[in-house]
Amino acid sequence: MVYVVSGRQCKGCQNGWILSGSNCYVYHNAAPADQKTWEEAQQDCRGKGSDLVVVHSQEEKDALNTYSVGSSGTDGCWFGLRAEGGRWKWIDGSNLTVSYWTPQPPPTATDGQCVMSVQNVGWRSVNCTEKKQ
Repeated sequence: MVYVVSGRQCKGCQNGWILSGSNCYVYHNAAPADQKTWEEAQQDCRGKGSDLVVVHSQEEKDALNTYSVGSSGTDGCWFGLRAEGGRWKWIDGSNLTVSYWTPQPPPTATDGQCVMSVQNVGWRSVNCTEKKQ
């Protein structure tokens, strides 16, 4: 999972976090036994005073791709996008407008689907109950 702390005025990032632009990022390259569902990942973020990444700029899209370390094929990193009410919604409540799907977005946003990032590939829709990084 990839976390972000944004919108805060701070002198630097927490120890182990990476500053990119105006945001601090950290990724959790978890072994399979320690991977989490999308909801568990978001709760873990909240416990760290952060959220799963919301992508509203090219900078954030690039950071998500860069920090999705250890992902490939069907293994990826959770970020803050899931299907709600038949639409793709970010955890900040905004609708998806620009994306980085691979190979293309699913034709419909089916509730219970969340999105993971696969490094150097793009975004993939999977069931939110799957365990991912």
